[in-house]
Amino acid sequence: MPDPFASLRRSANRWDRSLFSSSDSDSPDVVDRKVRASLNKLTIEKFDSLSDQIITWANKFGKENDGRTLRQVIRLVFENAIDQALRSEMYARLCRKMVEEIKDDGTKNAEGEPVGGQLVRRYIINWCQENFERGRATKEAIATTTTSKAVNVGAAIEKKGDGEEIVLYSEEYYAAQKAKRHGLGLVKFMGELFKQQVLTERIMHECVKNLLLNHGEDKKLLMNHEDIESLCVLLTTAGQSMDTTKARAHMDVYFSRMKELTKSPKVSSRMQFMLQDIIELRERKWVSRVAPAVPTTLAQIHEAAARGRAAQEEAHEGQKAKSRRRPRRGGGRLKSGQNSNKSAPNTSGPHSSVHAGEKNKLESVQPTNSSEQNMPNANSTSEATSKEMSKRKLFSPDQTSAKFKPVKRMTRKIASKKIEKNIKKFSTVRNLDEAEVYFTQLPVKYHPLLVDKLVSFAVKSEADAQLVAKLFFRASTKDLCMTADFESGFTGPIESLNDVAVAAPMAFKLMATMMKGPAFDAEQRVRLASKTSSAKLLGFLS
Repeated sequence: MPDPFASLRRSANRWDRSLFSSSDSDSPDVVDRKVRASLNKLTIEKFDSLSDQIITWANKFGKENDGRTLRQVIRLVFENAIDQALRSEMYARLCRKMVEEIKDDGTKNAEGEPVGGQLVRRYIINWCQENFERGRATKEAIATTTTSKAVNVGAAIEKKGDGEEIVLYSEEYYAAQKAKRHGLGLVKFMGELFKQQVLTERIMHECVKNLLLNHGEDKKLLMNHEDIESLCVLLTTAGQSMDTTKARAHMDVYFSRMKELTKSPKVSSRMQFMLQDIIELRERKWVSRVAPAVPTTLAQIHEAAARGRAAQEEAHEGQKAKSRRRPRRGGGRLKSGQNSNKSAPNTSGPHSSVHAGEKNKLESVQPTNSSEQNMPNANSTSEATSKEMSKRKLFSPDQTSAKFKPVKRMTRKIASKKIEKNIKKFSTVRNLDEAEVYFTQLPVKYHPLLVDKLVSFAVKSEADAQLVAKLFFRASTKDLCMTADFESGFTGPIESLNDVAVAAPMAFKLMATMMKGPAFDAEQRVRLASKTSSAKLLGFLS
């Protein structure tokens, strides 16, 4: 009877752990696996320990005659740096440390002592040159292939004429995108290597010349958009370090060529804006408007999050304190049956008698929009408005602005730029709580300018007009802007309303919507409506 528990037969090529452990620990596969593992775990916190491990593996080249291990480690560092452009600064620091700590016994100084770093620097320069030249050749080959295929496909479509579509995302497309990504990553890494003093200034100037100038017979400017983008990345990374007193003449030549490119019709708008950004960056002494994206530690991330939470809590507490201190408007409600017109002082003068009929009609107007039901009507605020107007006449501008949050002085030019930036942001974010700050950040004398720009921005869109009306209602209710400033800000757009209505037929209706936001009394509404020769605005208000 056969044994039911017969042992399994051993395969001739079975997996054996002892064979794996007894393999050469310095083989290329082992070096590749170990160095890749260290590079994948490399962070700012663990930089010292992991970089020491990588340098230990690179130092094993001393037992070799061809420096195979050192070249393999440098290749792996380059591949990671090019694929991870945001971490290129950290990889450049690693290369700098390798140059300083890897010893080459074959290179000695006059005293016969080994000179460290020369061989590593030579390998790094060779890798930069080879990848730079190979990348340009690859892009040219892909462009030639893509052009020829596009011509063939176009001819085939002309022959068929049956409306077939071309496949846009072909293999050539993905190859071109990969070459572009590697090219941009390479020039950024080279810029970081130059900042770490691994590459020389002469090498960087040669790269700029190759990207900017054509070395053919005609010496004309290149119109290769990828070269222009690579140039912008390189100068953004290392431009400040290159722009020294010694090299100022060369940099002036480069930027004069770039200014010519910004005016060339052969350069796309995107490339022109990129070049213009670099030109303006140099004019600002290489100080960027936004902080560059760099790797951060976990401690820095937690610290930034804590600061953000503290700022939000402080703003919330300040808003609560402000709401507790805010006085009531309007001097209280009127008793039942009391005529509000009798309690309001007569400040209209002879002008009100001319528009007496319109005034009576406007006083009976109530908001019809759901978003406007909470707005105060003209009768309940006429007393407060007239008092506010009289205060504006009696007190100086400094005394009037004392109840607003003090802000630093600024010129009209700076205020205009700030207003344009805020309105652009408001059109995208559409946050009323954030938009209230636009009034508090400006001196009081520029509030009419802010109102003018907001009205001009929203007069052609119903959604924008309703949003601005809500903002004006908030600003008026919270005393962020005086009614007289609202009236002054509305005057300019209303005077040009007839011209705007030619392109935007809804302009009169939208202007009336926005005028219901501030606490205008009947006299102010009539006075503003009389700024235009058309009776449409007065009709929408009534």
